[in-house]
Amino acid sequence: MQRLFLVPLLSLGLLCAGCHEKTPKVSSRRLADESAGRAALARARQQLATQHYDSARATIRTMRRAHPHALTAREDGILLMDSIDLTATRTAIDQLERFPHSPDVPNAHSRRQGSAALPELYRRLRFYERKLQHDHRQRKSHD
Repeated sequence: MQRLFLVPLLSLGLLCAGCHEKTPKVSSRRLADESAGRAALARARQQLATQHYDSARATIRTMRRAHPHALTAREDGILLMDSIDLTATRTAIDQLERFPHSPDVPNAHSRRQGSAALPELYRRLRFYERKLQHDHRQRKSHD
C-alpha cells in the first residue's frame, strides 16, 4: 500500500520540480549594455523629436557598435531607425511640396530635381512604411 502512494508522490514531486520557473541567465555585461543601449535610444528619440535625423541615426549606429550585447536595445534600434527614415522622408516630401525650390529641403538630390523628385520620395515613403511594418512583425515574433 505504501508503494502505491510512493510512486505517484515521487512522480508528482519530479513534475513540480521540472515545472518550476527557471530564472533567465543574463550576463552582467549584457545587463550593462542593455542599460546603456536604452539610454542611447532615449537620446535618439529626443533627437528625432527635434528633427535632428542625422544625429539620431548616428546615435543608433554608435549604440550598435559600442554595445553589441544589448540585443533588445538593438532590436528596438532597428524600429527606431525605420521611424527616423520614415519621418525624414515625410518631412522632405512636405517641404518639397510647400517650397519646391527652397534650399531648406533636406535632401540635396531633391533640391536639384525639384518636383521631379516627388515620385522617388513617395516610393521611399512606401518602402519605409512596409519596412517598419515588417520589422515590427519580426520584433513581435521574437518576444
